Amino acid sequence: MKFLFILFSLLAISSCKNDDDLMNTASNLKPNDAVTIFIPNEVPEDFILITPIRSDTTYLINREGKEVHKWYATSSPTLMAYLMDDGSLIRTVYTDIDNGIAIGGKTGKLQIIDKDNNLKWEWLLDNSTESLHHDIAILPNGNLLASVWEVKDENSSISNGRDPQKLFENRLIIDKIIEIEPIGSNQANVIWEWSLWDHLIQDFDAAQLNFGTVASHPELFDINMGVGIANFSHGNGLDYILEHDQIVLNSRELSEFFLIDHSTTTAEAASSSGGNSGKGGDLLFRYGNPQNFKTGSSNDQIFNGPHDGTYVGSNVNSLGSFLIFDNLDGIDFSTVKEINVPISIDGRYPSIINQGNVPDSPIWSYSDTAIYSKRTSGAQRLPSGNTLITSNSGLIIREVNTLNQIVWEYNFENEAANQLMLQSNGFKNRSYPVNFAGIQ
Repeated sequence: MKFLFILFSLLAISSCKNDDDLMNTASNLKPNDAVTIFIPNEVPEDFILITPIRSDTTYLINREGKEVHKWYATSSPTLMAYLMDDGSLIRTVYTDIDNGIAIGGKTGKLQIIDKDNNLKWEWLLDNSTESLHHDIAILPNGNLLASVWEVKDENSSISNGRDPQKLFENRLIIDKIIEIEPIGSNQANVIWEWSLWDHLIQDFDAAQLNFGTVASHPELFDINMGVGIANFSHGNGLDYILEHDQIVLNSRELSEFFLIDHSTTTAEAASSSGGNSGKGGDLLFRYGNPQNFKTGSSNDQIFNGPHDGTYVGSNVNSLGSFLIFDNLDGIDFSTVKEINVPISIDGRYPSIINQGNVPDSPIWSYSDTAIYSKRTSGAQRLPSGNTLITSNSGLIIREVNTLNQIVWEYNFENEAANQLMLQSNGFKNRSYPVNFAGIQ
């Protein structure tokens, strides 16, 4: 492949009123060899935040592949990080505590590090019954949404309708979402929560709880769906829909994404009424694998082991759509898919139908063997309409336009000595515009 590189200077650097306000402007070294494709008039003025998995450092780079700033904390290996409005970094951190929840993606700790690398806040949730795992989302009020794994023992699982033949490790590990208000330097108030466990149905045992007709209740989770492992749903991505006060939860094991009402109280979130939707914590919408509610067939399954479900909204080239990195779309390729869902102006979704998926295909997709990744990875729709793709196994960050042309690429295998050397990709990387408050 013939690589293309065109030198490009970001306007944000030259337009800053005070050099001290910009986070450690990149040096005048030659552009990083890892930037193998760069078409400036197709690429936005922005910075890319990269957190190599299990690294203790997060990097903000410009499109030339030069370091603009970095955040680090000794002996704190990180899974995922996001930039906050004040220039601080919120991170999910591995504790490596052996508490019996030995699943890939378990972290156990949250940290906030300021732009000068001071630890501002740290909070631990990692024990034998609950642990923080993959993802977080920053809310407008400064609170955090976090995904939590919760262990349900054998008796509780069976009494709620789980088939004992599908009960491995004598337990189920299910997902819940909590809203955290950071307090002081190491405390937090959990001010809201939603649990999958409060929204179950089963047709296995009429003598147990939650018995009913699964296909008639797609707003609930069939406790016997999945492949029978303890890791029931494996939620690996959270996203917040500001205009509708809703949450996107993505599930690898169930190969679906779900829409949840966040406007509820905790009590309403555990019920089937209340909130803006009037449906409490029942699913507002689900998409990707209708076999999970005993509808359709394998031919109707759209996703296979996906990651990073995000809301695109009414952006360029999209109307109320969602973006998903479909890891196992093919035997040797992954696909980024955009699903257009007709959402009303007040955030209501069409009924979850009892046959197949609607829509039955993406409105846009991008596939390539180069982005193939069995696990992790993600995609972000940029304001320009371009899509920034992270392929963890492929060791690349690639930006493509609406015509699927590659307009920028960072290839970690091309990193050269005496230049910024990240050596490995992140769980998913994110673009931040030059006028983002945390960068200003």
